[in-house]
Amino acid sequence: MINKYTKNLFISSSPGLISIFLSFFSIPVYLQYLGYEEYGNYLILHILLSITMITNLNLGKIASVRIQKVINYESKKIIFTTLLFSLISSALITILFFYSIQLLFYFFEFVFFENNIYFYLSLFLANIYVTLENLCKGKKFFKLCSLSNLIFYSISISAPCFYLIYGSENFQNALELFKISFFFKIIGVLILILFLFYKKLILVRKLSKIILLDFKSYAKWQTLSSTYMQIFDFLDKYIIKIILGSANLSIYSIPQQIAGKLSIISDSLISVFLPRISSSKSKKIRHEILNSNFYGFFYLIGFSLLILMPFLDRLIFWWLGESTNPQIIYLFKIFIITSFFICITHIITIYFDSNFQSKKNSEIDTIILILFLFGIMFSVYSNNLNFFAYTVLFKSILSFILKIKFIKKYIINFKILLTQNILFLSSFYFQIIEIKFMYFLTCLLFLIILIKTAPFKLLKKEFFK
Repeated sequence: MINKYTKNLFISSSPGLISIFLSFFSIPVYLQYLGYEEYGNYLILHILLSITMITNLNLGKIASVRIQKVINYESKKIIFTTLLFSLISSALITILFFYSIQLLFYFFEFVFFENNIYFYLSLFLANIYVTLENLCKGKKFFKLCSLSNLIFYSISISAPCFYLIYGSENFQNALELFKISFFFKIIGVLILILFLFYKKLILVRKLSKIILLDFKSYAKWQTLSSTYMQIFDFLDKYIIKIILGSANLSIYSIPQQIAGKLSIISDSLISVFLPRISSSKSKKIRHEILNSNFYGFFYLIGFSLLILMPFLDRLIFWWLGESTNPQIIYLFKIFIITSFFICITHIITIYFDSNFQSKKNSEIDTIILILFLFGIMFSVYSNNLNFFAYTVLFKSILSFILKIKFIKKYIINFKILLTQNILFLSSFYFQIIEIKFMYFLTCLLFLIILIKTAPFKLLKKEFFK
């Protein structure tokens, strides 16, 4: 029987699982009514909101870690202080972003966002939402976070497609559809704020000196790390939008968006194990939590993807129908591997953050960033979507290798793990180039090593009663 921890994982992952269904339904609708070009314009508005990875300054994440280490009254002071600073910083950053965009209009005559006040309001809301969500996860309100996350992200992106289906003439372009998204985002924020007031967690009027010191010590490193993540995750899409146009952005982003749904599971793991690992005073227990969550994701998701690979072509043709572009299928295979390595690397990254080692993340990401930018420049020169995808894939694998090596003494069966990753990548390669015998052989070897070396006792202890 599953334990409370596993139940929380299911709760945390439920909005993501629902979002998969919503995406599978909404994307074909958007392509049918808007086409690749206008759907690309709609996507870029939502993609730009991801800048909150940087602009929220990681205040909520830092506070969620510190909450685990203090008494209840101090945690209330931390929540009040964090929200106050988040409101001030979000307002200033939104105003700064607005005037920066206006300068771009003036000097480069780039008018895509002109007069779109809903985008700037959404940016402000998104900064507040990220902080609120982290605070609620720190207090272990997982059901509440799941509901608000579903509304703020998934429903706000997918729900506007129903206006297209029912033929509303007022919502036939990206900017008009984005207005609908904005109102759903308001609901997501209000749910968290009202609940915190209901629980009397933000009634304190005193600032927390402890969290202010944490902001001073760790915000810069975590924000730098988030800046790198923003570049790694979204620079390719910004450049494709500018250089290759919105239609190519849609072809590139659709498979990346669906493959990226793997993060539903890793994010759920992280949202639940972060408070646990932060509150644990025993290094042995922290290492057990790290290994069980890392290997749980690696084996469950890794082997599932290997089984799924031979059926991807048929599934995508069935899903998109006449809107299917052959390049989407090829890119999806690249992005599914990329997303897998991004997810397992994210688990390691959060382990660093939980131990206040964000500086190490930044140092590793700085090395990767230099190589990544060279890859992006080559991709621009080649004018080929596939090269952008290869660059992101190379970055994700390199990031995993460097970060796992830094904590290899904490990882069970480290050398065997590297062998399994080679087999995993080889299986995907043989499937893509259609050498079926080698594909099945590498899958079989992967399974044999899994059965012989997987830490089943540790996994059972972590996820089951």
